Amino acid sequence: MNSRAGRIEIRRQGKAYDVMFAPRGNGEFRIQTESALRAFLMQVAVPGDRIEDAVEALRRDSQHAIPDVVLTLERMSKLGL
Repeated sequence: MNSRAGRIEIRRQGKAYDVMFAPRGNGEFRIQTESALRAFLMQVAVPGDRIEDAVEALRRDSQHAIPDVVLTLERMSKLGL
């Protein structure tokens, strides 16, 4: 099974979030709410403590990256990344 290691990059735009997988992700998309962002990050299999760290960081800053994320190519495709 092919997989890619990278990071989830999140940029806050008002109350919405632009999310992409880097490097070599194919998509960037908008998530409308903080709870939807949490749900998405759970689908990506980001541990709960790292999700909370990201949410807290995005309340203070407009950008945050979650490093050391490994996704299969199939999972990336299903998630739109």
